[in-house]
This record gives sequence, structure tokens and C-alpha cells, in this order.
Amino acid sequence: MAEHQTRYTIPGLFARLQSEGHLEDREKASEFIRKLHTRDDPPLYLRALIGLGAFISSLFLIGFLFASQLIDEDGPFIIWGLGFIGAAFGLWKRSRKEDDASFLKIFLTVLSFTWMAVGKTLFVLEFSEAFEQWGVFFGLGLITASTYFVYRLTIDRFLSCLGVCCAFSVAIFKEAGPDGDPGVLIAMGLCICGLAALQASLAAYLLSGRVDRKFLPMAYALVGGLTVNVFLLTLRGPGLKEITGFPFVLVLGLLLAAGLVALMVRAAGGRRPLRSSRLPVALLATIAGGFFISPGILLGVCLLVYGYGHHDRLLTAFGGLVVPVFLFHWYYDMELTLTVKSAVLVGSGLAMVAGRYFFCRGGAGEEVEA
Repeated sequence: MAEHQTRYTIPGLFARLQSEGHLEDREKASEFIRKLHTRDDPPLYLRALIGLGAFISSLFLIGFLFASQLIDEDGPFIIWGLGFIGAAFGLWKRSRKEDDASFLKIFLTVLSFTWMAVGKTLFVLEFSEAFEQWGVFFGLGLITASTYFVYRLTIDRFLSCLGVCCAFSVAIFKEAGPDGDPGVLIAMGLCICGLAALQASLAAYLLSGRVDRKFLPMAYALVGGLTVNVFLLTLRGPGLKEITGFPFVLVLGLLLAAGLVALMVRAAGGRRPLRSSRLPVALLATIAGGFFISPGILLGVCLLVYGYGHHDRLLTAFGGLVVPVFLFHWYYDMELTLTVKSAVLVGSGLAMVAGRYFFCRGGAGEEVEA
């Protein structure tokens, strides 16, 4: 295993740092880590539930505004939107003055996010009426860029950036149309493939630790947008190939296979492990998989490898969800009999077991102890 993936216990890490002269006060460092792990931040699933509840509340609030005719179909949506955004920002600033564990802080934060979601929705409606699908992208991009660095609520940053990514992808697909000109469809498919490569590169850079943590929500939103692009192109790829004759799914699969190869080399510690017979075999199998495996499965494996190599549990969990979803779609989409599909699954399982035996032979799978 690569040196940067070596597992340490906290006492063992402290002992090594102290023996090498990098740790002056061990007790102070222990107290810092103890406070870090006993702070009152809610767990991830609870924050997700709070965000979902606030999002549903915003939908009901928008429905109430239209049902009560406080806002009619002609607007002005932009004025109402800016009003709600300003009120949401004021509530969020007020919540910052409360203690982290106080009920009032949680209530004001949730209410602030609800009003911010309402304000952004109304703001985007003004642009969508004027420019249709591209109006959603431009309106949401404008309001996201305006609030990202001043309204520092993580879930708002994530959902706003994810909305921008999804709106851009949907606008590209709608621009080409389901049965458009073959030249336009080829340009659209290549644009989606290039956008997926760009999103993957930007997400990897933002998650690398070389930029400020305030860009983490944007990085996770780019991963979500990449997943949406892969899903849309996987669904429409066969139909586009019949019209244009261009294998968009194959191109996307090869791009993701190349990204997975780069991740595997980095996770293994660079070029030195290439001298072993195991890693080159895995790289060749990955490249070959790009020709016939669903791009979504390759994307899920990329997320698993990156999440494991960088100890990112969120990406690891998301990758674990993406793989079975696309595996089910790949299996269901096969134009084979059930008997042949069963044989394919059994063969795939046997290949994985054989691969694990090959890589773990000779102690390759053992963890390095500190």
C-alpha cells in the first residue's frame, strides 16, 4: 500500500511525531482533537433532513404566495425574489449571534434557508419567462455567483451550484431536441462529453486540498452534475447513435476509464508500483472495460477509488450508491435472454473473485501498521 494510505492510530501518530521532534506539547494536541470530535455539529444525515425539510417548506410557501394571489402569474418575480433573499440574509446574520447548540440558531438558520430558496426560485422565474431553458441557467448562475461568498450556508451553496450544473445540461439537451439535425446532435453529445471531463477535473482540483474549504460544496455539486450528465447521456446515447452513427456512450466510457486509470496510479503511489505485474493488469482491464462497461459504473468506481484514497466518506458512500443504480440499468438494458444475463452476472462475479485473489496474493492486500 502507498505511504500516504498507511493507517495510523492517534496514539501511534502522536508518538511518531513526538519522536521526530514535530510535536512540542502532546497534551495540547490531544485536547484539540478531543474538542474537535465532541463539538455540537449535527451529523450529516440530520443536516440532510433539515435541508430537505426546509426545501419542502419553500415549495409550500411558494404555493401559498400564488394561491393567495399575493403574486400573480405576471410577477414582478424579480422584486419578490430579491426581497426574500434580503430577508433570508438578515435572518442568517441574526442566527450567527446565537450559540451553536441553541434552538433559536437552528430555527433561524432553517427559516433563512427556506426564504433563500423561495427568493432564488422567484428570481429565476423572471429569467425563465424571458429566455426559457437558458433563462433558468443564466438566472440561477447569476444569483448563485452573487450570494455564494456572502451567504455561507453549505447546503445553499451545494444546491445552488448543483442547480446551475443541471440547468446547463438540460438546456443543452433541449437545444438539440430529441430528433434534431444530426450535426447539431453530434455537437450536443460532444459538448456533454467535454462538460463531463471539465466537471470531473474541476471537482478533483477543488477536492485536492489546495483550495479553500468554502469551495467544497461547489466540488460536490460538480460531482452531482457529472452524475446527471452521465445518466442523461447513457439514457439517450443509443437513440443518438441511431440518428448520428456516433458512439457517444463509448467516448464517455473511455474518458471515465482514463480518469479511473489516473486515480488508480495515484492511489497506488505513482509510477513505482507499475513495475509490479498487478497494477498494469488492472490498468489494462480498466481500459478494456471502457469499451463495454456502462459509463455510470465506471463513474461509481472512480468515486469509490477517489473517496477511499482521500478518506472522503461522502464520496465513498455516493459511489457505493451510484454503482448499483447504473449496474441495474446496464443489466436491464441488455438485449439478451434472462439465461444469458444470469451467465453474465455469474461470470462477472467469478472475475471479481479471481481478481481479488490475484491482487491479494503475496500480501498485497495487507494493511501497513504504524
